[in-house]
Amino acid sequence: MTVTEEPRQATSDLPDANALIKEARQRQRRRWTGGAIVVLAMMVSVVSYAIVSKPSARARHTRTSSPSKTAPAQPGPFVTPKAPYALAVAPNGDLLVVDTGRDQILRRLPSGKFRVVGGSGKHGFSGDGGQAVGAELDIQNDSGIAVAKDGTIYFSDTGNGRVREVLPNGIIKTIVGGGTRTLGQGSMPALSASLSPWGLAIGPNGELYIAANAVYRLGPGGILRWVVGKSVPLPKNYCWDCNPAIQNDFLNTDRLALDGAGDLYVAGGGGWGLYEMTAKGALRFISVFRGEGAFTYGSLASDPDGSVIEADNSGLLARAPDGATTVIHANLNASLGKGNQFTAGYGVAVDAHGDIFTDMDASVFSSVAAIVEVQPNGYVRTLWKLKELG
Repeated sequence: MTVTEEPRQATSDLPDANALIKEARQRQRRRWTGGAIVVLAMMVSVVSYAIVSKPSARARHTRTSSPSKTAPAQPGPFVTPKAPYALAVAPNGDLLVVDTGRDQILRRLPSGKFRVVGGSGKHGFSGDGGQAVGAELDIQNDSGIAVAKDGTIYFSDTGNGRVREVLPNGIIKTIVGGGTRTLGQGSMPALSASLSPWGLAIGPNGELYIAANAVYRLGPGGILRWVVGKSVPLPKNYCWDCNPAIQNDFLNTDRLALDGAGDLYVAGGGGWGLYEMTAKGALRFISVFRGEGAFTYGSLASDPDGSVIEADNSGLLARAPDGATTVIHANLNASLGKGNQFTAGYGVAVDAHGDIFTDMDASVFSSVAAIVEVQPNGYVRTLWKLKELG
């Protein structure tokens, strides 16, 4: 095969070498100029951003001051108690009071003044998710209270069928109740339950125990679990003052406490008696609360020394885990002045030093409403007293 070469282009037709070099240099200068302009523009942009975004000394101070993760609770007003009922002691030693006369939760400060920490004083239901001092409550005579180690306050908003909590930042919310499901011997989501909560207690592992005819425990994940008793309505013509036997229905279950061995004590039961359920699940009736006549009443509290303090119409009694009992105070009237009749029983609480706090609203049992402190040496101090009745 014969290959035919294409004729070479004549030299005179090729571009001039000097012209090519000149054009190349011009292109290079254009690239440098354009690049310089781009770089300059970028520098101007960066400097401008830095100038615009640079905070002033005041702004820098504001930026570096990170806000607290937990806002402080909104302080409530100072008030005078009207009808104190259940009691609890906060981790810092302040006494917390369920005031049925105000529909409020009060904190007694070291100064002796009482400050509202929950409830606006208006009867009703509202406030979940907001500050507790603005919430409407429906506190009743059986409403209980308990405090966790972190200062969270739990209380029975009994008239609203709920257990509510007040967090350290003052926010209130429902943690049990508000639902339509009837309680039974099983478990259910706590917010789906329909109940009338009364006494509350904190267990050794921080669990919340709730008295509602039967006893329930609030566990992880917001699950409510049955512990003991039968949650049934009060029968017609129920005999309130009949001598109690071992009745596992726990009608009118009212106050709870746990001792150092993990045994659960229940006040109320079938008729104003005291029951004990051991950590192994054995249940026994202990006794009727001390006192004379019908409606002998009692309340319970866990003592840091492992015993359970019982407050009733006769005074204060300590029950040790081994069953031994010690009368702490048999007559609290002397501290209230001549002619006053004070009987413990509505509420009782113990602080880390062994001081016992108890109260009683003026009623058929008592001519005076008061809150008293009984120190380990037996000295009784009146913390608050309502003017004597008639």
